[in-house]
Amino acid sequence: MDRPEQDRDAILGALANLTHGVYVLGTRRGRQMTAMTAAWVTRISERPPCVAVAVREDRYTHGLILESATFSLSVLREDQVDLATHFAETSGEYHDKLLGIPYGLSPSGSPVLLDCLAYLDCKVLDTARAGAHTVFIGEAIAGESYGPDYPLLYDPTEYEEALS
Repeated sequence: MDRPEQDRDAILGALANLTHGVYVLGTRRGRQMTAMTAAWVTRISERPPCVAVAVREDRYTHGLILESATFSLSVLREDQVDLATHFAETSGEYHDKLLGIPYGLSPSGSPVLLDCLAYLDCKVLDTARAGAHTVFIGEAIAGESYGPDYPLLYDPTEYEEALS
C-alpha cells in the first residue's frame, strides 16, 4: 500500500516528542582535548554495554573521535543548562572549552566533567552515516554515577541550533 509523503514539519513535530538527555561528549588527540554538547545519544546494548552518539561531520570533535577511537559522556544534571550551553557555543578548534571547568580524565584519557550526574568512558566499536552525522557506536569500558539527581532533558527551546 502506497502512503502519501508526510509533511516534513509534521514528521519533525512528532520527532520533537521523543525524549532524550543532554550530555557533554569529550575526546582527545594526544594531549589535545575537547568537549561538546551532545543531545543525540542513546543506549543500544546491555551486553556489552553500548551507546550510540550522533555527531555532525563538520564538528571539530568529529575528527578527534575518528582519530582517537574513544569518547566520554558526562551526564548533566537538570540544573546544568548553562554548562550545556557553554559547550555548545564555540568550537574546540579555536577555544579551550575546558578552561576553567573542573574535569578529570577517563581511563582511556578523554575529559570527564567532575561536576556531573554520571559519566561513561567509551571505545568506538563501529560507525554509520546518518545524513550529515556520523553515528559512533561506543562500548562503555568504564563509568560512574555521582548522585541520585535527575538528568537534564533536551528542550529545543533552550538552544539556538541542534547540539550534535
